[in-house]
Amino acid sequence: MKTFFSPSSIAVIGASPREGSLGSQIITNLRYGYTGPIYPVNPNYSDIQTLPCYPTVEEIPDPVDLAIIIVPARAVPEALTACGRKGIKRVIIESAGFAETGKEGRLLQERCLALARAADIRIWGPNCMGMVDIPKRFFFTFMHPNIYKDGLINGRISMVVQSGMLSAGFLVDLMSERAVGIAKACSIGNKMDIDECDVLEYLLEDDETDAIALYLESIVRGRKFLELADRAKKPIVLLKGGKSTAGAKAALSHTSSLAGNARLQDSLLSLAGVTIACDFQQMMEVTRALAMIKQTPANCRTAILTFSGGAGILSCDLIEQQGLRVAELSATTKKDLASVFPDWLPASNPVDMFPAFAAKGPIAAYDSAFNAVVKDPQVDVIFLHFFVGLYPNYDQLRLFKEAADREGKVLILWVIGRRDALRDFKREAQECSIPVHGELFRAVECLTYASRYTPRKKTHQLIHTGKPKRLPKAASILSDCPERIWDEYDSKRLLKTYDIPVVEEKIVESAAEAASAARRMGYPVVLKGLAKGQIHKTESGLVCLDITSSAALKTAYANLTRRMKGKGRILLQRQMPIEYELIVGVLQDSQFGPCVMFGLGGVFSELQKDVVFAPAPLSASTAKELIRRISGKKLLQGFRGRKPLDMRLMASILVNLGNLAASCPDIEQIDVNPLVVHQGKPVAVDATIVKRIS
Repeated sequence: MKTFFSPSSIAVIGASPREGSLGSQIITNLRYGYTGPIYPVNPNYSDIQTLPCYPTVEEIPDPVDLAIIIVPARAVPEALTACGRKGIKRVIIESAGFAETGKEGRLLQERCLALARAADIRIWGPNCMGMVDIPKRFFFTFMHPNIYKDGLINGRISMVVQSGMLSAGFLVDLMSERAVGIAKACSIGNKMDIDECDVLEYLLEDDETDAIALYLESIVRGRKFLELADRAKKPIVLLKGGKSTAGAKAALSHTSSLAGNARLQDSLLSLAGVTIACDFQQMMEVTRALAMIKQTPANCRTAILTFSGGAGILSCDLIEQQGLRVAELSATTKKDLASVFPDWLPASNPVDMFPAFAAKGPIAAYDSAFNAVVKDPQVDVIFLHFFVGLYPNYDQLRLFKEAADREGKVLILWVIGRRDALRDFKREAQECSIPVHGELFRAVECLTYASRYTPRKKTHQLIHTGKPKRLPKAASILSDCPERIWDEYDSKRLLKTYDIPVVEEKIVESAAEAASAARRMGYPVVLKGLAKGQIHKTESGLVCLDITSSAALKTAYANLTRRMKGKGRILLQRQMPIEYELIVGVLQDSQFGPCVMFGLGGVFSELQKDVVFAPAPLSASTAKELIRRISGKKLLQGFRGRKPLDMRLMASILVNLGNLAASCPDIEQIDVNPLVVHQGKPVAVDATIVKRIS
């Protein structure tokens, strides 16, 4: 990857002297900051922008590190072949017209990939806008040169985008309107070869990058991405597109239905330490906050210094809504603030400085108030509000930042004002490494994300490369049950082989046999009809609960037999006392492989959708972390006098389920719903297994 970011020489295949053409703009952009040799390639010209132009890449007399291709898609295979003969090992294809256009484009893309692999060439793109390195002033892209005419802001954030979003307009908006400084911006397009994992791995080791933002529409190597995120020492913020698209897999179980596109991905990524964003601006501003705010106490006791009483009140509301705290100022701080304000205004938080402006002037008021709160031991965060453009611009932001750092305080800004002054102020804040925001909500939101982010600790490994062995008993049951959808009896037979506790039950072939088994189990009992391919038995009237006598059992058996018309099997179960119900499951995901699900279950599982996922196989520590991640975790902790969930047993069930999923890839879905809990002990009372179609 280093060659893509720091090549010693570059050839541009498809270079052009025609002003406004993409081939011309690449040459212009390269000459803006790249100091290595640049070789335009086009058989129609002898020179381009005073540079010698070569008819083919093979006629360049010197070695070439990187080729940028910007020719029509149909000409790309020939260009790649020439690169192979020249010995060029790194190529960025910025041309469009490949897989994004349909079947013919996909075939062309596959042909190009085959040619590249045969020549040992790594491909970045196609259908991309290349790479920008702002500190080095490298613009390996056809974006319009006006992008850097207004000046670019160096920063410590690097971004990876899949689509053409990486445009002049987006970067200009980030830098000029929001003052978000950028280190590197990478557009990877169709990801023919180089994908987000390759770029992420490089940026995680990049000395110029403190945090990484990604916009992706797909994750090609899901488990590799999780592995990289899990061991990352830098914050990663992801905006995932395409969440609303229905998954390709049919929802044959609750587990599959609950996974969706977004829920499974977000759960896995969050477990790996990735921060999930909802829109482009949030992605970048949260990433900036995580890059600049190195350590934030969880409660973030916040002091608000504002020019507006209304803005101060709204800030308090937002802080408390996010679960943070408005600081209670110390007596010393209140005494110091009293010297700033008129006698009729008692010092309090938020600190409304407007009344002090008339007496002391805005600059002196800010100085005095800041110096008072920055030393307060009951304050973790100072939230400064500024209005710029009416008063002299405040020029001591760096001093504020240095004082906050000395006192171990976090400093964040909300600023509004006149356009030109606002732009200059935001740039200065960026240079001082102070997060600055144009909306109160976004400022508090970013502070909240920073308070929740913790660097990854290597106490356990999320992704396990070893594969558990399939148990002999499990192999026998799998061979005995060739059906795609298993009934719950056969499903639980397999679960038992992996030490997953299952309710006492028996297949019965007559009312008399049912009565005999019920006497042995003890009433009450449950009678179920198991019809081939039937998953949702309750909705079909195939479950009879609360059977407390042999007479009631005889009637229930007759009713089920009539409903089933002599087809299928009848299952008798001991009815378990239920305090609450959980759901666990397995899903073989196309991007992330086998995944284990845990959440609140029963008949309301689809309504509540309180579930989380982890990649299988998983460790006991990961299983316990998974249990703690559901929203309804208070229910598991002994809610209203109930006995707390047996965490060791529950974690063991999830680990064993993960081992089953990892050792049996021919199982597509497993649904254990409900997993009933009584006296803290979970037991499976219903289950469905869906095998993969060969």
